[in-house]
Amino acid sequence: MKRLAILFTIFLVSVILLADLGFMRIPMRLLSRIPLGDKIMHFLLIGTLMFLVTSSLIQSLRSIDPKWVALAVGFVLAVIFTFEELSQGFFRGRDTSQKDLLANYAGILFLGMTAWIVNKNRKP
Repeated sequence: MKRLAILFTIFLVSVILLADLGFMRIPMRLLSRIPLGDKIMHFLLIGTLMFLVTSSLIQSLRSIDPKWVALAVGFVLAVIFTFEELSQGFFRGRDTSQKDLLANYAGILFLGMTAWIVNKNRKP
């Protein structure tokens, strides 16, 4: 799970950097043709990151209550992606969006809870 979390983090950072540099305009235009496509993608990408990192850390940090691991990861990701969303206003072709930020938060909340439920009773 740890390797998957690392690989997905690298993938997501790459997508964000490519978008900030203007190399994702065509895929983003195609995505915008799907009703709520952009919001669904925010939910899935950030939520998947939350699920993978939370699951990995719950499995690695057995001495810490899984609930606190999930809350800590959720808080850290919420702060990171709040700043990331706000920073988009500084890049040509990108816009800061409260709806995107809410989709990020929804992914963090829903898939964070899912990770906690799936992993809370795992034995070492």
